[in-house]
Amino acid sequence: MPPFKSAIRTIHFVSLGCAKNRVDTEVMAGIAVEQGLRIVANPLDAEIIVVNTCGFIRSAKEESIQTLLEMARYRTSGRLRLLVSAGCLSQRYGEELARNMPELSHVFGTSYPDWIARIVDRSAPRVQIGPAGHFLQDIKTPRFIQGKNPSAYLKIADGCSRRCAFCAIPLIRGKAKSRAVGEIRREVEKMAGHGIKEICLVAQDSSAYGRDLNRGIDLVRLLRVLNSTPGITWIRLLYLYPDRVIYRLLEALPDLPKVVPYLDIPIQHASDRMLKEMRRGHHASSLRRLMERIRKQSPQIFLRTTVLVGYPTESESDFKALLDFLAEIEFDHIGAFRYSREEGTRSYAREPRVPPAVSYSRLRKIMALGRRISKRRNKMLNGKTVDVLVEGAADDDGFVLFGRHQGQAPEVDGVTYIVSSSAQFGDTIRARVIKSDAFDLVVEPI
Repeated sequence: MPPFKSAIRTIHFVSLGCAKNRVDTEVMAGIAVEQGLRIVANPLDAEIIVVNTCGFIRSAKEESIQTLLEMARYRTSGRLRLLVSAGCLSQRYGEELARNMPELSHVFGTSYPDWIARIVDRSAPRVQIGPAGHFLQDIKTPRFIQGKNPSAYLKIADGCSRRCAFCAIPLIRGKAKSRAVGEIRREVEKMAGHGIKEICLVAQDSSAYGRDLNRGIDLVRLLRVLNSTPGITWIRLLYLYPDRVIYRLLEALPDLPKVVPYLDIPIQHASDRMLKEMRRGHHASSLRRLMERIRKQSPQIFLRTTVLVGYPTESESDFKALLDFLAEIEFDHIGAFRYSREEGTRSYAREPRVPPAVSYSRLRKIMALGRRISKRRNKMLNGKTVDVLVEGAADDDGFVLFGRHQGQAPEVDGVTYIVSSSAQFGDTIRARVIKSDAFDLVVEPI
């Protein structure tokens, strides 16, 4: 596509929400660069500002609206000419946003990240919202990964075909759709050529990868292909539904040395009654069997989970069942969020609702338990050796570099500080753990 013949030349992106949204933002940025626009880090310098919004839960929606209002101020304090709302919040509430926020020049849904090719010359409509859906890039789709980082996310699928009672993602993104294996491999090769060492595979439900494609294609087959890609050091799996494919994955891991021993498996709850209410499709006993199998077969695997508290009708006994399960399994990392009442979901009208004070209290208890477990699990690493991916120079006194070991996913699991090393950005070093807390490690190279 030829560059825009326009006086507008600068654009700034704000990406909110999950890693999958980050990938969409990078695709938009890639298209902008291809069209001749210059991406600027400071919104003061931007003639176009794009906010890729999140609409998953209430707090995310509030953050999105607040960010849009903050960016609108650059019409007077900066060079802003066009303010754009894109992404999930726009998909769900596009007409309402356009009606109530005259500050917005354009509102685009999740199926139109390529809107940038029409926006500057004003051929794009102000509002463009289609049915629930998504945009899956192919190898020809440009992508701009801003900043220097040896790690990047790669979206292997989008949408979700499950029907959890609390989740609005299928209403926003539509049914699951997987990218082709060869296409994903080519993107990994391209990323490796640009110096990326760690690929984090993401989807709304990574376990379901390939089920909508030809028979025989699944997550394990994809990993076998990607494992042979030169230049890549680590492959990390995020957002795995507690599915039987994980059993196949455990069997395959010894033959997949690039797949790091780290599994992110959001369980949401561990009370049978709550799991049924949430329409999760399994029982606490099956969760326990899966986690016990992981710990027994691969004790070196780091486990992360996410849970939901304050779901309608959640009792003290339900919550205790969740606490007891987390204490028993000892996930290395635990994330938690409060139930958010979302229009169109099966749980929207469910009564009785848990009072906010109670759900906040339960959230605090979960996070306190998670910190205690993480601190204990990290302490077990003291004196042991770990592989660390070097990400940059450390700001803290006494630390030369920082990075992450295999048990730390980007942005959510803490960092590893290196006391002395001549390693370079993107190197993987072997180091001994000399100190730890609930989140971070301190290591010295061997």
